[in-house]
Amino acid sequence: MIRQLNRLYWLAYVGAFLVVSLVLHFVFGVQKDDAATAAFLVVVVGLVLAHAVFHGVAFALSYSVRQIPLIKDKRLPFQQIQDEKINAMIGWDWVKAVFYECLDTLEMTLINMPWRSKIDDLYIADKQWRKSKPLPVLLLHGYMCNSGVWVKTRQRLEKAGVSHMTITLEPAIGSIRKYPLRIHNAILELKAKTGAPQVKIICHSMGGVALRYYATEYGHNHIAGAVTLGSPHYGTALSLLGVGKNVKQMAWGSFFLRTLREHPRDADFQKKIISVWTAQDTIVSPPTSCKLEFAQNVMVQGCGHMYLMHHPETVALIDNWLREDAREYVVPAAETSNL
Repeated sequence: MIRQLNRLYWLAYVGAFLVVSLVLHFVFGVQKDDAATAAFLVVVVGLVLAHAVFHGVAFALSYSVRQIPLIKDKRLPFQQIQDEKINAMIGWDWVKAVFYECLDTLEMTLINMPWRSKIDDLYIADKQWRKSKPLPVLLLHGYMCNSGVWVKTRQRLEKAGVSHMTITLEPAIGSIRKYPLRIHNAILELKAKTGAPQVKIICHSMGGVALRYYATEYGHNHIAGAVTLGSPHYGTALSLLGVGKNVKQMAWGSFFLRTLREHPRDADFQKKIISVWTAQDTIVSPPTSCKLEFAQNVMVQGCGHMYLMHHPETVALIDNWLREDAREYVVPAAETSNL
């Protein structure tokens, strides 16, 4: 669904290009080649400016919403930020934050999510680190996305020699309760194809909530550890701007998230999680909703919701996390014969 939706955006861009070029040519008498060039520049500049304005408003809206007493005063004790060393952002810091957020979302929505092939794929690392290798990784995307968001992450994992797999969570705007079976089958397949005793999981946004719900349904014995990036573990007040059952389940203080926290398996599973969050999150408001009660919580400063995936601090944390418990395991013969 998301792939088709992002391709529809391209129809709008092409339509805008044709309309502008025709108006320039027939109304203003501009030569065809010059009209086409001008129309292309108008569409590209307009698209970039629209993204910049959107993310600038998103930063401001997220900051404003979290100041509402109904939101601010209902944070759980471990979500308070008095002890967090949050650096004040000056004008240039906000410009950089918007710039990187725009860059990431433009690449994801224009190229990676609609057009990249084999986005749901299994990659098995070669034989070179047979003796001691990181555990394989499953990647879970967020709301209104598909596995195309992981292109850069997959490139880093391939370079580091880490077997990995991505899946697209469908239905895109359906209930989070429908995702666990897909996640469970992917974990079993990843273990079977790599010979690993357990897997590690990296989640962005809604993917982290889906993984926690999975653990309440199937347990977490197959999982050695997980990193969640900007996951609204206790909801976001900005969910009102989204559509679908899953976004309602991620509303601030929702029944779904309250019961998830109360599940006896959840607290135990949280001890395996590193929750990475940013104080400037453009989607999760308040951003401390990403903090978990029993997990290791790590704050990254000066970036928005999407760029959190590729921020240098996030990349370094994940690299270290993957290496820390590398072990020896044997890839099944049927798989090694294809390497």
